[in-house]
Amino acid sequence: MLKRKYIILLFVCSLTMALSAQPKVTLPAMNTAFLLNVGVSDQRLPSLGVTVARIGKIGYYANFMIGLDNIHLNYDYRAAEDGSLIGGEYAGLIPFYSGKRSVNRLSATLGGMCRMVIPLHVYVGAGYGYRSETRELLNMKWVEAASSLEHSGLVEAGLIGQIESVTLQAGYTLFIGRDNRLFHEARVGIGYTFNK
Repeated sequence: MLKRKYIILLFVCSLTMALSAQPKVTLPAMNTAFLLNVGVSDQRLPSLGVTVARIGKIGYYANFMIGLDNIHLNYDYRAAEDGSLIGGEYAGLIPFYSGKRSVNRLSATLGGMCRMVIPLHVYVGAGYGYRSETRELLNMKWVEAASSLEHSGLVEAGLIGQIESVTLQAGYTLFIGRDNRLFHEARVGIGYTFNK
């Protein structure tokens, strides 16, 4: 019995010495970047947003964008590809529009990045997007256009570079909506990186 206690004690002591002899593991240094983004597409007004990133050899980011067009989320009717109304008492009729138009866009993405060459990083991400287009009728009701994507998945990729603490971003975002409709947006950004 006493022999077993000494063997266990010897084992614990040797294990403790072996663990303390291991080199200290240090995590790579990561810096935090804040960027203001502008999304450019075929829409009249751009979308604006913000990106927060943790930059290192390997990093991650989060982005949120919202369109600046006249925001109007609800609608009374939907339009078909040929422009006629779907459903309701006016189904099949071609409506008359007042000229007011609204395009709603927003997106939220998360992704990863890795350093290619100092100070250039490539990023890839995926997330949620929403894009709808509505137009006002002469009777002040709203119609959702057939080109609306509504709830969408989205993917994006691009580059983030640094010039000292100034951070620049250029990327491409693809909305993938209902019926596999696509909406493309180019994104540029400028910001500041807080170096440790």
